[in-house]
Amino acid sequence: MNRVMRWMATGPPAFAVRPSLHRAEFAIWAVRGRQGPPPHAFKEAIVKDYAARNRLETLVETGTYLGDMVWAVRHTFREIHTIELDPSLYRRAVRRFHRSRNVHVYQGDSAEVLGGIVAALKGPALFWLDGHYSGGITARGELDTPIRKELSRVFASPWPHVVLIDDASDFTGRGDYPAVDELDALLRSIRPGLVVSSSDNVIRIHQPHG
Repeated sequence: MNRVMRWMATGPPAFAVRPSLHRAEFAIWAVRGRQGPPPHAFKEAIVKDYAARNRLETLVETGTYLGDMVWAVRHTFREIHTIELDPSLYRRAVRRFHRSRNVHVYQGDSAEVLGGIVAALKGPALFWLDGHYSGGITARGELDTPIRKELSRVFASPWPHVVLIDDASDFTGRGDYPAVDELDALLRSIRPGLVVSSSDNVIRIHQPHG
């Protein structure tokens, strides 16, 4: 029974209904005066807004999980790269996006895989960094979050990339999670002039005009 319930929650049946559930969660959140953490549909809107604002046609995501972000924005971007550490979740994502030719799914540690993707980019991209360990069926690498290495990989590139980091509330300076001001200091040492801010539980990193 546990296997059946897991399949219903994370397999093809869930893929069919999850977008509708996200929209319902957003409606409830809005009616309640936006109390509590922003729902997934709101984060989808943030990604689309930054893509439009900065005219970005490529999305790079770490932490595919069930692929809900990629599914929601698959028609927004010309090209999407998404990285998942857990082999089982990776295989689910491959199945979910097998008809989406613009979606490329990778399996491995994002801190390592990301470098190759960034090096192959031919222009600026939007990065949605969500490769943090969150319990449950999410995978954990050497660290709860590889964010320092991920940012180092991204900003080793000369292109003016834009970065959005999910779960800003986790970045408190405890454990593997650097505080936002620590990230700001790290980025100043890598790429001076970047703007770092946090709102709606998302850390935003971009050029001054972004």
